[in-house]
Amino acid sequence: MIAGSKERFAIEAELQEELDGWLLGRFRFWLCDQPVGDWDDAVDLRGCVRWLRDFATVARNRYEPALARATAEEVFRQLYEPVMSSRSLSSSYENAFSRFHISYVGMSSFDLFDIILLHDLNGGERCLWRRSGVAKIEECKLWRHEMETVAKEFCDLFDGKALSSPE
Repeated sequence: MIAGSKERFAIEAELQEELDGWLLGRFRFWLCDQPVGDWDDAVDLRGCVRWLRDFATVARNRYEPALARATAEEVFRQLYEPVMSSRSLSSSYENAFSRFHISYVGMSSFDLFDIILLHDLNGGERCLWRRSGVAKIEECKLWRHEMETVAKEFCDLFDGKALSSPE
């Protein structure tokens, strides 16, 4: 099951097993034609959908003027390092973790990735990610609220699909 466009932004999931009411499967993003997520990991797909529904419906201010113009490296220096290297999840930007960090939506399938989402002045999206511990930061620029729109589409598709275990 996939929602969105792999060339821009898509969310993909595949049911692997239904176990005691749990829907376990694979989950990942596609960002500008690049897969992001551990496709070999099994996650609770219903849990991912709950996180995605929240992501799609709860508006967060992801715009900061200085960050909109910053390099990808500077964004990570200001938003990732201070937040994730301390127990306080603090940064010079208020609520930095809940505003900019989105790895949580994929549960453990994103454990190997650091993903940050920013908006520009007009709501256009700038998604930055890297494999944890790797210096190279990837970037994908998206339309206004594109990630949130695709997340809602994915949730609607998931809810309407008659999921069945693989043969």
